[in-house]
Amino acid sequence: MMKLKFFILFLMVATVSYAAQIKDVRFSCESKGCHMVFAFASEKDLPTFYQKYDAAGKKLTFGFSETSFALGEGSYDVDENSKFIKSMKVYKENFRGTNFLKIELSVGSSISSDKNEISLDKSSFLVKFKNKGGKSWVLSKLFADRKKAAEKQAALEKKAAEKTALEEKKRLAEEKKAAEKKALEEKKAAEKQAALDKKAAAKAAAEEKKRLAEEKKAAEKKALEEKKAAEKQAALDKKAAAKAAAEEKKRLAEEKKAAEKAALEEKKRLAEEKKAAEKRALEEKKAAEKAAKEQEKLLAEQQKQLDKAIKEGGAISALLPGIKEMTVLIGYGMEQFRLVTDAPVEIKNVSSPDKASTITVGLSGPQKSPVFKIGAGSMVKSVTWGANGVKIQLHTGVNPVMLVQDGALVLQTSEAAIKKDGFIFWSAQPNGIFIRDWMKAVDEKPNFDAFVKKMEKDSKKIVSGSQTFHLRPVVRELIVVADEIEFFAAPNENSQVLQRLVFGDRLVSLDMTGLFRKVQYGNRIGYVNRRAVSFFDELSAVQAERLKQVDKDRGAENLESAAPAAGSMLDGLYEDRVTYSSFGRRDPFVEIKGLVEEGINIDQVELVGIIWESDVPMAILVESKNPSVSYTLKEGDKILNGKVLKITQSDVLFLIQEFGVSRRYSMGLPDKFGGNK
Repeated sequence: MMKLKFFILFLMVATVSYAAQIKDVRFSCESKGCHMVFAFASEKDLPTFYQKYDAAGKKLTFGFSETSFALGEGSYDVDENSKFIKSMKVYKENFRGTNFLKIELSVGSSISSDKNEISLDKSSFLVKFKNKGGKSWVLSKLFADRKKAAEKQAALEKKAAEKTALEEKKRLAEEKKAAEKKALEEKKAAEKQAALDKKAAAKAAAEEKKRLAEEKKAAEKKALEEKKAAEKQAALDKKAAAKAAAEEKKRLAEEKKAAEKAALEEKKRLAEEKKAAEKRALEEKKAAEKAAKEQEKLLAEQQKQLDKAIKEGGAISALLPGIKEMTVLIGYGMEQFRLVTDAPVEIKNVSSPDKASTITVGLSGPQKSPVFKIGAGSMVKSVTWGANGVKIQLHTGVNPVMLVQDGALVLQTSEAAIKKDGFIFWSAQPNGIFIRDWMKAVDEKPNFDAFVKKMEKDSKKIVSGSQTFHLRPVVRELIVVADEIEFFAAPNENSQVLQRLVFGDRLVSLDMTGLFRKVQYGNRIGYVNRRAVSFFDELSAVQAERLKQVDKDRGAENLESAAPAAGSMLDGLYEDRVTYSSFGRRDPFVEIKGLVEEGINIDQVELVGIIWESDVPMAILVESKNPSVSYTLKEGDKILNGKVLKITQSDVLFLIQEFGVSRRYSMGLPDKFGGNK
């Protein structure tokens, strides 16, 4: 009981101690059992203690707080065959701010618990085990014996090392002596070889000197021979040159005589051609005056017949032949298009929209007709007759519901653009085009009287057939006006180039996309830069003359055999028009007197430059009498009695309207000699 109290006091004192040291570890067995002793250096400042057993690893660990081990940390082998302690491992570890000295024992079968009895005898800390039969040992003695054996082994190793070093020193001395002997032999051999090389070099130098002397002598002989040959050839060349000069003089005299004779004949021919040209111009002038009178007479007769037809009741139809009525109704989120033809429509003869958004109604009618463009709504773009019947061109992306009612075709789709109550009604009939707008604002209150008045007012809106009868859309043929351009697969200069086109190639205009035109060339559809192409009526005089020459060079046979653009609904629909070229000059038959002074007068300006590389091409003009005054124009800008129609890299084309007559006037850039290109 006294020992237990003392042990508790020891633990209490040890918790505040930081100077404990284990001097040695002993193990001994008696008749009562075996025990292990941790001998501390002093009875004072003893540490706290714990023991822990690891059954899986067969390890028993003792922990002492703030304690050092006199024999040092590390691993100690005790007895590998012992049933108690096989080996020890001593190390330090920090746990919750306290440094612990851990003694980890690898144990045998006689130790299987950490519930071992402990006691304190002064400075010796005892751990008792229940089993018996172990061998006694003292760790310091084991350590000392092993240390002595290690020192003995180290001495033997040192002696062996010294012996090896001595032998190595002896070997190096022998190698050094052999190397010196070999170096001496090599030096003698090198000196002998050097003497031989010097003798051979002297012999070779003498031979080289002799060879050079022989080559010099041969070269001097050859040079002398070449000099004589050159003098002889020079004499021959001089003689030949004199003969050739005499012959050239004779030939020039003959050519001069022939040229004078040819010039006389050319002068005579030009005089005859001038006379014939004046005679032909007089005849053409008379023929033109006669044709103009006949044209005026024909137009007057047509206008007379038109006025008579309108006066008699509008016998002229504003619609396409074979069509009775086209109606567009928009309102309350719905858009409807109704087409009534002379022959009843059957739903089985109506095709779905194709890739070009075209619906075909299989009816017999004219093979071709003008295109009737629908200005109202966002569903139908235009209507025309084709080889397979009536063709209805839809806007891109529209897919309406199709039905037949009372023999009429009805197309219907949703509409969300008009956000007001009411309807918009548009109807094209043989006697005109009717428009009614029954819309009201969002904040407008319903009023029946106002609705009736507005309806009556709008019902009187009628567009006479004479206002639309002569509107005939045609296929616009584009002509390449640049020397060479790319035919792209998409409206982008980085897209694939399908092929290259040259001046004079014909294209079919399909659409406009920014800086590019969508066109059809043969069976291909692609895009070209819109600045590099022009319509025929936009060509300058120079371009028109060049196009004639290109067509002539290509041959009429090639032009006639060229395949027409496939898939076009407007093949062959060209306007009959009378054109003439002013060759860059103002029409002398149109009077200047009476013109309204509005915009630039092109008769008083000159074209000095064209800005072509910008997004929008621009022309720079200066006044003829005052060059310090300049103007900048772009396509579509107004001028006096007209506008700018087209700007190319070398020309500007104007559209002039005077006294009801439209004409085109082109102005070209001056060339380096001051004339027009």
